[in-house]
Formats: sequence, C-alpha cells, structure tokens
Amino acid sequence: MATGWGFVGRLFGAVALMALVSVTTMTSAAAQSNTGKVSVNAGADFSHAYFFRGIVQERAGAIMQPYMDLTVTLFEGTEGFNSATVTVGQWNSLHSGTSGSGGPAENVAAWYEADFYTGFGIGVDNWNFGITYTSYLSPNDTFGTVKELSFSLDIDDSEVFDRFPLSPHVVIAIELDGSADGSNEGVYTELGIEPALSIPETLVSLSFPVTLGLSLSDYYEVLPGADNFFGFFDIGVVGSLPLPIPASYGEWGISGGIHLMSLGDTLTTFNNGEGFQAVGVVGVSVAY
Repeated sequence: MATGWGFVGRLFGAVALMALVSVTTMTSAAAQSNTGKVSVNAGADFSHAYFFRGIVQERAGAIMQPYMDLTVTLFEGTEGFNSATVTVGQWNSLHSGTSGSGGPAENVAAWYEADFYTGFGIGVDNWNFGITYTSYLSPNDTFGTVKELSFSLDIDDSEVFDRFPLSPHVVIAIELDGSADGSNEGVYTELGIEPALSIPETLVSLSFPVTLGLSLSDYYEVLPGADNFFGFFDIGVVGSLPLPIPASYGEWGISGGIHLMSLGDTLTTFNNGEGFQAVGVVGVSVAY
C-alpha cells in the first residue's frame, strides 16, 4: 500500500470520480436540473489545520477533506409540515502531517479519519429538525472509534431578513461510545448563526459563521472528571462563487475563507498552550 501525499491525491481522485459518476449517471437520465426526490452533495475542502469542535487534530502539512452524501425526500408539502428527508453520507480527513503520512502509521497512513453518518430531518414551516447517528473512525488507527447521536434545529429566516439572513442553529451531540477528548463519554452543545449577503452586481456571496461550542457534560475534560463548560468561540468569513457549468451537471461552486478561534482552558492545553488559532480553508463542491 502506498503512503505519503501521493496516496492522498489518488484517494481524492477516487472520491472525486465517485462524485462525478454519481452526478453524470443521474444527469444521463434527465437533460435538465434535478427535480426528483434524490439529491447528491459532494466536494472537498483543503486546509493547513484541522480542529474538530475546537479539539486540535492536526496543525502541520496539508489536509484534504473529501465528502459525499445522498438525500432522499420522503415528503414535500407547502405549509406546516412541509418536508421529511433521509440522508446517508461519508466524510474523510487526509493528512500529510504527523497524524497522517508524516507520522508512524503504516497502513493507509494519510487516511486519518473516516466518518459515516445517517440522518433524518423534518421541516415545519421555517423550522428544520434533524437527528443524526455518526460513527467516527480512524483508518490509520490514530484514535479510537467514537459513536454519537446528535439533534439539531435550524431556522430559515430568509423571508424575515431577506437581505441579511442570520440562519441560527442549535446542535446537541451525545457520545454513545468513545469520546472526542479521549476521556469519558460526554454531551456537546453548539450555538451558532451564519449571516449571509450577496455582493451587488457580482456572483460572489459572503457568509459570516459564528459558533459557540460548550460542554453540557464531560465533553471538554483536561483530565477525567475535570470538565470545562466553555470549549471554543469561532468567528469566520467565507466567500463563495458558483462555477459556470451547465445546470444539467449540477450546481458547482468554489469557496474560501478564514476562521478565528478562541479556545477554552481544556482546548488550550490540548493545543500546546495556545489559546488562539487561525484556520484558512478553500473548497470545491457540487450539488445535484
């Protein structure tokens, strides 16, 4: 088995090919944009650092995070209870640093993380509720498997704030087996908004994600039993631009931005005593 950054490139190529096959297979059955009950979302993000809910995973080398998911619409309506969906997906993190091909791992060394998830969502008016089961795996055995059940609520306020929607959301995640901080299973909660606007006379849109990560129980433990309520605060700016590809091939886009994170006591300890972190990300995506 090949290791190193060349392996990452080949693996990303395979994921990209899978996404392209999925999209082109669907477009061969319909000459226009997807109006059916099945949709596909795929892409990849590239960065120099990876923090999961503020917990440092890697700060060296190059990081690539390809993903793909498929959503089936079970029900669509116009008022009140207006939608029900099921989503299955897979997300990866591939590293060239010490947690990947630059470290001690031998088999699939660059493949640091592989997440598999299944979710069910319902829409009521402009409220969207979701429940998702996720299994976090490490193909190169850097960390133990973590199984989690999460509940989410987000609000579509675009009709109220049509020029600058806030898009608030809340997430509560319960660890069922294993833990992100390496200690006891815990409960994580996230509060966030993502104001967005379009730049006049251009195709560019900007969003300003703001996230507060907190521990409801044993999620940010510097030592077992020593839990910190405050995890991290993240504020960012992200620019997005659609690509000029025919709609029959899906909606393609590129994005880029930066996140500034302030870490709590536990996460500062995990991050070698540094309580502030800036992370830049660029990405490409396709939805059909």
